[in-house]
Amino acid sequence: RNFARSFGIAADQVQQVIDHARHEPRIDARRIVVAGQSYGGATSIAVAARNLPGVVAAINFAGGGGGNPETHPGEPCSASISTATFGGYGQNTRVPTLWIYTENDQYFGPRHTEAWFAAFRANGGKGEFLMLPAFGGDGHRLFVRGFDIWAPLVRDFLAQQGFRG
Repeated sequence: RNFARSFGIAADQVQQVIDHARHEPRIDARRIVVAGQSYGGATSIAVAARNLPGVVAAINFAGGGGGNPETHPGEPCSASISTATFGGYGQNTRVPTLWIYTENDQYFGPRHTEAWFAAFRANGGKGEFLMLPAFGGDGHRLFVRGFDIWAPLVRDFLAQQGFRG
């Protein structure tokens, strides 16, 4: 697996959306927050590592790649490559990040996600890591089914970044 390449391709697409949004009068291009879930969560960290003008924070909900809960619950393939990839992002990321995972994520178990974040931080990345309790049968679904749980956490993080309301 070449996660740096594949997350980079996804980040290219997000960057194109950001570039387009800069021309929308309703968008404050000086205060952009990128957020994503699963593959998109990892992509949000890849985008943050680009230090794009106006991107002020990134939120990673259960981010990663290469998991298969049916054959290897909680054990992503090529976890060490993910660790190196997130560590590389830490070298370049200068905006605050929020990483939200659950204890029972069937794609990416806690020992992996904690290692990914530790590598990110060890290489200079700024961030907060939240390991939430188990959610339903698969915590990977927290983003789509647990709004009442994660919304206050995100609201607090955004308030720390100067967002109100």
